[in-house]
Amino acid sequence: MSEIPDEWLWPRFDEPELTDRLLMDQAAFLDLWLNMAAQLPPREFTDEVFATGIGYPWPRPDGSFVLSEGEGLLLRELDAERRQREIAELTGRESGRIPMLAIGSNASPEGLWRKFGHFPDPADRTLLAVAGTLHDFDVGATAELALYGALPATVFPSPGARVSAMAIWVTPAQLTQLTWAEIPYWLGRLDARFDFEAPIAELGASGFDRSLVFVNRFGAFAPEGEPIALAAIPAEVRNAREMTQTELLTLTAALAFDAGMSPQDLVRAAFEKPAETGPIVTAIMRSNSLPFESDRWTPFPG
Repeated sequence: MSEIPDEWLWPRFDEPELTDRLLMDQAAFLDLWLNMAAQLPPREFTDEVFATGIGYPWPRPDGSFVLSEGEGLLLRELDAERRQREIAELTGRESGRIPMLAIGSNASPEGLWRKFGHFPDPADRTLLAVAGTLHDFDVGATAELALYGALPATVFPSPGARVSAMAIWVTPAQLTQLTWAEIPYWLGRLDARFDFEAPIAELGASGFDRSLVFVNRFGAFAPEGEPIALAAIPAEVRNAREMTQTELLTLTAALAFDAGMSPQDLVRAAFEKPAETGPIVTAIMRSNSLPFESDRWTPFPG
């Protein structure tokens, strides 16, 4: 494994509709988002649905791993020969893979497999995820209620913070799939230090200083003017208040409807009455958001 080269090349997408969406201004995107929400049909709400939502960002291995047929195989549990082979094959230039940061569900084998499990090519069902620490940014809740009933992740500036994240090396097909799936997100370059965990750094590459990352268009959930960090994502140094998904949903329900509304009832309403619930939640989240701003961020295509 080598350091990220100095020359920066933006990914190329062969799907004009996807590129057009990435380049939309905020007003046009909001119109698109509200139109999509208006067309969302009612869905069945169950206890299992709620449990899945509050389980976000879903389990991730305790260390670097290889995604292999839906399983996260810890690198440290592979023999030395296979470990070296997997790293070389999944990060080398000849692989055609692109490194990027994964801060939420894209760092979870479960979340990744939902997006990649259908690919016919085994290479597009496989990737390397290297655990490490992102500096001077934290991972917070977005000002958006996702379809699965949770407030997903986005980065926000936090000088001095050191938060857990993953570096993943994706094929062009995987990056395209992720970008289609991350509808309310910008894709761009973040100029921030990411240190690989020690067992990987000992192999010769310590990390990188810039990488692709998704940033939520709606910004961070900040009902008191400051972003709220996701308690499920560890940090060595955290300056922001943190909350669990249940706490975030409880707060969202109180702001959008009533202090007595439970998180289960909020998600039930979002599932069963999306045309009524969606606009109300979107409006209240927008009024309690902090847009992402950083001079260390360059949105696609640069």
